[in-house]
Amino acid sequence: MKIINYKPIVFCLLLSSSVFMSCSSIKKMASVLTVTVSNSSSLSKTAETVEIPWQNLQKLNGLNAKEIIVKSKDTGKEIPSQVIYNGTSSPQSIIFQTDIKAGSSQQFTIVNGVPAKYPAKVFGRQVPERFDDFAWENDKVAFRMYGEALESKKGMAKGLDFWAKKTSRMIVNELYKGGDYHKDHGDAVDAYHVGMTLGAGGAEPIVGDEIIYPINYSEYKILDNGPIRFSFQLIYKPFLVNGKTVKEVKMVSLDAGSQLNKVTNNYEAPSSLDIASGVTKHKGDGTVKIDEQNNYVAYWDKGDGGMANGYMGVGVIYPAKSLKYTKETKQHVLAVVNGGKDNQITYYQGGGWSKSGNFDTVESWFAYLANFSENLKKPLNIQVN
Repeated sequence: MKIINYKPIVFCLLLSSSVFMSCSSIKKMASVLTVTVSNSSSLSKTAETVEIPWQNLQKLNGLNAKEIIVKSKDTGKEIPSQVIYNGTSSPQSIIFQTDIKAGSSQQFTIVNGVPAKYPAKVFGRQVPERFDDFAWENDKVAFRMYGEALESKKGMAKGLDFWAKKTSRMIVNELYKGGDYHKDHGDAVDAYHVGMTLGAGGAEPIVGDEIIYPINYSEYKILDNGPIRFSFQLIYKPFLVNGKTVKEVKMVSLDAGSQLNKVTNNYEAPSSLDIASGVTKHKGDGTVKIDEQNNYVAYWDKGDGGMANGYMGVGVIYPAKSLKYTKETKQHVLAVVNGGKDNQITYYQGGGWSKSGNFDTVESWFAYLANFSENLKKPLNIQVN
């Protein structure tokens, strides 16, 4: 009897009405992705956020935003991660954090699996019990911005408020519940006066020497809610700038381990705007720093309430490419930038506290800002295979 050897025929399947996966594509799918993170800068990076676009993970077999784990390749241990949505219904990226020495590399793996319940290192919410404040924090610092309900009330304020912490716990709710947050009771204090100023790093349009403030925010949207990153939008009612109607939306993002927020201001306006970002000088007894080489402006002075509340450092790292000028005024230390065709600026702002144990001197606060600025110029190199 003659035996005939037949070669198997492999059919590639139509996965949906709009997606076809070829045989070659199927062969390229992987059960594990390797992430190589390199720090080519001369500075070591601590609690540095690694962010990988979701599209770069498509080779992972069975990719599912609810079942994805990051591990250290050296130890095989799972490390905290977060899928980022940016306020959408679809995953946009995945983030995790690492400490990495200057001139070194690390490897991680991404695999399928149900992630552990990671401890939250960020938190935020609207506070309707306090005139619609919007407050947020991480394991280092806390902040708040003011809602429309505060307009015309006692204690009216406009800018961005800095709350100093010396605990890694989430304490915003405790501070509001206690009510007496202008005194240091052991963990944190609101000893930074804002009033009708930019506060600890607000940004608004400027015409001549006049900063134009909108009505405090009227709507908000939480975009991502931990455990590593908290981000949200604040929406403002239209207001007039030099006789022209302007609409403003702020997006704020705070990662665990950072003293600074990333802030993006979007303006809908008939023409390009000049935007002043800056910090308040208070009584004028502090130390001013304008460092155009490292593109930041900063201030260091005593906290409200005297030496019992230590020293507060605040600062803004501005976008150097769009800088028009820096300036010290009676009330502010400013960096004025141009919004360009899109009328959008992205900058970083935040604060530090002498009683936190992280900033013993004014020089240590200014050095933190300079190093943060340098890190932005030399980000991590990330490769996914």
